[in-house]
Amino acid sequence: MARAGAKNKSGLWEDEDFSPDARLTDMGPAAVSRRERPLSRRRGCLWAAAALLVLALAGGAALLVTGLRPVRAAALEAGQTIRAELFAKNGREGLTLGPEAARIDTGAPGTYKVPVIYRGKTYEAKLTIVDTVPPTATGRVRKAALGTTLAAADFVEDVRDATAVTAAWQQPPDIESMDPQTAVVRLTDAGGNYTDVQVQVTLVFDTTAPVIQGVKNIEALLGESVAYRQGVTVTDDTDPNPVLTVDNSGVDLSAPGVYTVYYTATDAAGNTASASATLTLREKPADYVDEQTVYAAAQAVYDEIITDGMTDMEKAFAIYHWVKYYIDYWDGSPLDYWTVGAYQAFTQRGGDCYTYFAAAKALLNMAGIDNIEVDKVNTSRSRHYWLLVDLGDGWYHLDPCPRKGDAPDNSFMLTDAELDAYSKAHDDSNPFDPTLYPARATRSVQYMVDYDEMRIVGENGSVG
Repeated sequence: MARAGAKNKSGLWEDEDFSPDARLTDMGPAAVSRRERPLSRRRGCLWAAAALLVLALAGGAALLVTGLRPVRAAALEAGQTIRAELFAKNGREGLTLGPEAARIDTGAPGTYKVPVIYRGKTYEAKLTIVDTVPPTATGRVRKAALGTTLAAADFVEDVRDATAVTAAWQQPPDIESMDPQTAVVRLTDAGGNYTDVQVQVTLVFDTTAPVIQGVKNIEALLGESVAYRQGVTVTDDTDPNPVLTVDNSGVDLSAPGVYTVYYTATDAAGNTASASATLTLREKPADYVDEQTVYAAAQAVYDEIITDGMTDMEKAFAIYHWVKYYIDYWDGSPLDYWTVGAYQAFTQRGGDCYTYFAAAKALLNMAGIDNIEVDKVNTSRSRHYWLLVDLGDGWYHLDPCPRKGDAPDNSFMLTDAELDAYSKAHDDSNPFDPTLYPARATRSVQYMVDYDEMRIVGENGSVG
């Protein structure tokens, strides 16, 4: 049936009683014009569209930035060297590591942030250090005291791993049996890898006292600390860790004089040994220099030759090289105290063998490397001084004083036998009394020293 009435320009009927609801009822929702939608609704649609566009642009920018990032995360086996190319993305070249990378301990598994520099800009890369290689070691054939507590670590040697290793009994020995036994030590590293090592144990009645070495008379100055234990060692045939005690109760550090100091060593079975030495306390000389003043004078040299990431052997060799080649030799250095000679070395850059010894001692102290003064025993023609140095594998001779002549002047980390050959080649330069010093290492490490290129070579630059 046709409907009467007029239509407006939009084609809608103009009946007075024709409401929007009626139109929807008659014509359906699809017939409603966009022009007739509420204005607020149209604006909401525009805002939504704009928001979607912004999100799309931001996401694209993020993807673009991510794609341009020149570094990536990397993994490294414990103990290996961190190299910039590990983090290179898509084969990029020219990456370098920030200085903080050298402070990361690659022997400690974990996750680290590494600064990587590319085209002048520093990026932060993720490094994961993993430990998947079990430790290695050799079982020791040794005897121990019957009925004493035995530490598993004392029955293995030459333990090698990139991380810290702990030792525990996997199959402990019977400490009440005197029959030869086979026990098992389990070595576990920081990554949880383990190795079982068979060891041979023989328990005996221990009636042998420990042996004390390195006890000698001491000279010190009033107001300074006294190193009673420096250079003193104790060994025992069954106990690898005998206890050393020092009795200095009779010493008055505030008064000059000569005092007696007593040393006692006791092993796990209760056997004891004793020794004594005199301590001579003197007033400080007029030209005395305290240690802190020496270290302040040496700081510029130390900062120049010692860098992050160096091993102790590399540090010791850098010290040996600087002292030997950057101090001029002349006679007449003060011999009152080592700090006086060291201060002269760093402020005047010259002196005799005592100055060379003292300068090396100061720098070794700053590096935290154990060292002991050694005096020439035959002083009929001249006096001479050098050092014993322990880098963790035993005491070795280090003599930084230069020598004239055609014989090779290489005197870094020498065994007694090597020092004897060096001494004979340089007019009997280094005779000493071995009973006054701790036992020295016997295994040569000269294969690790390149004197021509002035550098340390070999496994990680360390002894052994």
